[in-house]
Amino acid sequence: MVNTVINQGTTGTQFPTSNSSSGTTTNSSTGSYNLTPENFMQLMVTQLENQDPTSPTSSQDLLTQMSEIGQLESSTTLQSTMASVTLQTQVSSGSSLIGKTVTGIDSANNSVSGVVNSVSVAGGNVSLQLDSGTTIALSGLSSINGTASTSAVAGS
Repeated sequence: MVNTVINQGTTGTQFPTSNSSSGTTTNSSTGSYNLTPENFMQLMVTQLENQDPTSPTSSQDLLTQMSEIGQLESSTTLQSTMASVTLQTQVSSGSSLIGKTVTGIDSANNSVSGVVNSVSVAGGNVSLQLDSGTTIALSGLSSINGTASTSAVAGS
């Protein structure tokens, strides 16, 4: 059985697809498109195998498709890098709050405050653990009240 992916261009061309690694076919004409560069290469090869011999695909069309694959890979890499940088920035911001008194909203939507003891990352979300045992998401902070430790003040 061969399923098809509808070309989103104005021609309405349909390209057959199959998943050769698992031996199954997939129908990508419905739902979201989660195509990888490997899927595009597979589509291109399938298109070449099934093209009309009296009207073959031009070299320019193939180069355009290859360029689009490169752009997709670059975009995916950039998106992954940006997510990593964002998480690193959030961890850095959270760690700068250790020892400071903060106020915010916890996961139960209650207003809580306390001294930040540690920072944790779970599921890509940065959380602050307070001295009261409460956890606040970094995005749930409403105020930062400065240093809570009296030992730092006693040394001056």
